[in-house]
Amino acid sequence: MNFSKKLRNSISILFTIFIVSAIGCTSKSNSLIEVTSTNFGEVIQNDLSIIVFVPANCENCKDVIASFAVMKKEMPDLVVGKMDAQKNEQFLNEIRFRVEEGKPTIVFFSSGDVQDAMIGYQTTQELRELVTGVQEQLQLWKDVEDGNISFMDAFDFTLNDLQGNEITLSKINGLIVLDFWATWCPPCKAEIPYLVEFYQAYKNRGLKVLGVTAEKPDLVSSFITNFAAQGTDITYPILIDKDREISKMFGIRSIPTTFFIAPDGKLLKKEVGFTEEYVPDFRKIIEDNLPR
Repeated sequence: MNFSKKLRNSISILFTIFIVSAIGCTSKSNSLIEVTSTNFGEVIQNDLSIIVFVPANCENCKDVIASFAVMKKEMPDLVVGKMDAQKNEQFLNEIRFRVEEGKPTIVFFSSGDVQDAMIGYQTTQELRELVTGVQEQLQLWKDVEDGNISFMDAFDFTLNDLQGNEITLSKINGLIVLDFWATWCPPCKAEIPYLVEFYQAYKNRGLKVLGVTAEKPDLVSSFITNFAAQGTDITYPILIDKDREISKMFGIRSIPTTFFIAPDGKLLKKEVGFTEEYVPDFRKIIEDNLPR
């Protein structure tokens, strides 16, 4: 996926849930980089970049910036910067980033993708723990991608479906499409009919589709009923991720996020966001990894 596609997907979904903002830097000095519309795209392409958006009348922004300056001394390789939200307002509007007035907005990027985001004051220790957590998550994914640990060993889980049945990921046989979604998310709702289509077309050849949401079962059940009334029956299981424990384990920051998992447990693809342009690629992955 190219940079513009990654950025568009990450930003559009995060904007919907109002966690959107950014920081980044390429220097290894102790000072934070001044991020502008000119260098923003380059900054967020680092393995890990942190950008602090500084709005007008932000009392705590200086404290947060000072905390990152301290952390830069401890971790010289840490890439971190700050952006004046008022001076870059037009750019932020163009990319649909919203910064809350009077509060620092902090966003973690890796290779152009949003990894985490928060709004408001964080102490130095809290920020240090957040950085460490993101670094550990990125390292885990790298280990999976490099084959040092299997995807199933790293991310196996058990959740209940809407009927209260326990479903364990590693106990499912076949090609798995695992979709993290929510009822309020427009791209999620656009993706569901295609997931239903795939499931109905390929389930006899071993395709399994699982939806994972952190919303309450009653709300999800009502959504499924209404969705059926609009012409789409969601025929695959929906799992309830109470307290977002599994979403956090997977590092889900934007939705939908869809995983394609081979019958042997290998991760075939991870896709963040959804447009109809993705459908041919999704279909090809399914066709290439199911028995004839």
